[in-house]
Parts: sequence; structure tokens; C-alpha cells
Amino acid sequence: MTSAQSISPLRRLRGVGGSLRLSMLAALLLLGACQGSQGLHRPDRLVAPYGQTALWAIAPLVNESGTTAADTIRITDLLTEELQQVQGINTVPVTRTLAVMHRLRMSAVTTIDDARSLMDTLGVDGLIVGTVTAWDPYTPPTLGLALQLFVQHDRSSSPGTDSLLDQSTTHTRAGPSAAAQAAGIFDASDHATLETLAVFATGRTHPTSAYGTDIYLVKMDLYTKFVAHQLLARLLSNEHQRLAGLTEY
Repeated sequence: MTSAQSISPLRRLRGVGGSLRLSMLAALLLLGACQGSQGLHRPDRLVAPYGQTALWAIAPLVNESGTTAADTIRITDLLTEELQQVQGINTVPVTRTLAVMHRLRMSAVTTIDDARSLMDTLGVDGLIVGTVTAWDPYTPPTLGLALQLFVQHDRSSSPGTDSLLDQSTTHTRAGPSAAAQAAGIFDASDHATLETLAVFATGRTHPTSAYGTDIYLVKMDLYTKFVAHQLLARLLSNEHQRLAGLTEY
């Protein structure tokens, strides 16, 4: 009797069944992978209006929200994380900025001289200073920020200011200049805000998440990143327009 004849029909069936099960499992895994990839979307990314990578820092935000519960350092950290996502910009960690401010005995950046000293010591091309104007972490959350960008280059092309709060005094002096501003309050009970959030969250949540895009309404850190992205987009757009205006002359 040959070896083939010695194998019982039952064993043959078991072997065929095992192969079929393996084939079906592989097919299911492949199908799941295809379905998963079809549910993925690329999130929109911001791009800096510069020809080469710039180094920016963000000074700790000042709390003007009317509540002492707002953690301005945490909000500054999240704003910095979102800025690091911008193509063409690298960022300085907030801890390093705080250390330099401590060394300079600077509690906050409130004047053009403060901005100049901090930028020179950090060696950055740009510095964002700003305030938290509204903060409410309870559903629906609310967050407001006011940001101002100072740049180290083209010093004589745009006016500087003696105070970051007073934009009326202009002069031409060497040092950083106020380049762009952006401000806004984002209330999640406003449908316009919710529409903007839905667009931002697309491609930034796990496809199988139970919350879906609503996770940004549940976690204040995520909502802060959404607001940071919107204001950085405005800031970069204003900076782009400023640079475009300079090339016309």
C-alpha cells in the first residue's frame, strides 16, 4: 500500500478544511484592511509662507479669561504642539522659553524690548505672544485666544510697537516687528464652530472610535488644539499677505 493510500479519507477532509479556513481568514483580514484604509482621510495641514524652515517660539500666554482655573502653561504647550505640525516651522519647547525668561527675570512679554531680548537669547526667527480671552471646559466648551506674531527679519519693512497692547505708536528701529495678529472666541454651542470643527477633526480621529469627531467636544486638550489650529491658520494667512505686500514694492 502506498503512502497516499494509507491516508484515510477523514484525514484528507480535515486537511482540506484547515486550508479552507486559513484561506477564508486571510481573505477576511485583507477585506478588513481594505475597508479600514477606505475609511482613512488625510487631515489638512498648515504651511508656512517662507522659502526655508523658520524657528519660532511661543511665550507663555497671559490669562485674561476672568477665571483662575485656566492653565495657561498647558494651553501654551498645546499651541506649541499644533505649531510644530506646520510645514516649514520648527518650535522651541515651552520649558526652554520659560527657562530663558527666568534667566532674564521676565515674568511676561509685554513690550517690544521684552520680545527683542527673548528672541535674541533664544535665537528664533519668530515669537508668538498672546492671551487667553475665554475659557470654559464644560460641554459645550469655549476657548478664546488672541495671538500676535513678532518676526526678526525685514526689520525696517513693518512698524514696531513700544507696547504689545498699543498699536498706535510706530517707528523704525532695529529689532523684531509686529508682523501679524489673530484672535477669536470659539463657542462649541455655535453651529458655525461645530461645522469648522467637523472639517478639522476629519482625518484626526480613529475610524473605530465610539465618540468619532465628538471626542473634540469631550476632551478640552483636543478642543484647545482645534482652536490653536484655527488661529494659527489666520496668523499664517496674515503673515503671507504681509510678505506678499512687501514683494509688490
